[in-house]
Amino acid sequence: MQKFWKQINWMKALKIAAGAVAAILIAEAMGLQNAASAGIITLLTVQNTRRETVMSSVRRVLAFCIMTLLSMPLYHFCGTEPWTFGLVLLLLLLICYGLHMEDSTPINAVMATHYMLAGGVTSGMVGNELLLLLIGSGIGVCLNWFMPRNRNRIQRMQQELDGEIQGILERMAVRILEADHTGYGDSCFAKTEQLSAALRREIDIFLQNQTWEDDTYWMRYVMMRREQCRVLEEMYRQLLRLTQIPEQAKPLSEFFCEVAQHFHEGNDCTALLARLEQLHTAYQEDALPETREAFENRALLYCILTELRTFLQIKQQFYLSLPEQERKQVFERLAQQEEKP
Repeated sequence: MQKFWKQINWMKALKIAAGAVAAILIAEAMGLQNAASAGIITLLTVQNTRRETVMSSVRRVLAFCIMTLLSMPLYHFCGTEPWTFGLVLLLLLLICYGLHMEDSTPINAVMATHYMLAGGVTSGMVGNELLLLLIGSGIGVCLNWFMPRNRNRIQRMQQELDGEIQGILERMAVRILEADHTGYGDSCFAKTEQLSAALRREIDIFLQNQTWEDDTYWMRYVMMRREQCRVLEEMYRQLLRLTQIPEQAKPLSEFFCEVAQHFHEGNDCTALLARLEQLHTAYQEDALPETREAFENRALLYCILTELRTFLQIKQQFYLSLPEQERKQVFERLAQQEEKP
């Protein structure tokens, strides 16, 4: 029962109920016929996001024009019989299906019955129905215009995803110094995939609520992190194949710790890539292994180092692609996070 109550979107339900009442009261105050229909229009107009709401309203107005143009000749020449309404409805459905405006048919079908009950289409009835449509849709759009933004939730989810990736790097720093990998599983990657998928859904809602603006920073950010996670999975598979701990593993472990320590949204990875090149140079200068097993384990470390370079380059390319204004916003967010207790 508790889970049932938590699943209810109380805010949306309250908005729709209050908006429907307001629409009916406005329509009645204006002396419109069929004033209750304005409340139903508000109910059908309110969608999950601003953009959906605006676009659904536009489609309903267009469908209203089509319905009125169909009703005028049919009701005039064929009379206002139920079968005439059926013909109007059939043609309206076919046109709306063809134009992918299926959601616009219910309320316009109701308005077609208003024309039928009024004895046909007159200029007064067209004005009456159009006002009902504008009142109901207008209130629905206004209700969604004040929908709370989910930017803070996105930032919390982004920090959670980054924290999980940081934890993976820290565990790799430990495990690369161990030949026995018993108990070292890959469930963390399922969690990062789950977090990134949830974050993408939240970002999509955010973008839909931007109406006509496309602030795609967060979507590009989560895609960048997903690409990094794929590289981390490859490093994990290489790490599991280690059977010895070469002496080169210790500086690589320290570098993993360094990457984890500086893993944050605003790092351009320039310093880390320079440090990685130093490690790479040191590996090349080391004497070659004497046994086959030692050679294979050294090769695995080299592969991990190469993948780690790719991991850092992905973030560097993302950072360099940012406009100056977005970089400034990143550092402002980081500064605000540091100020919080």
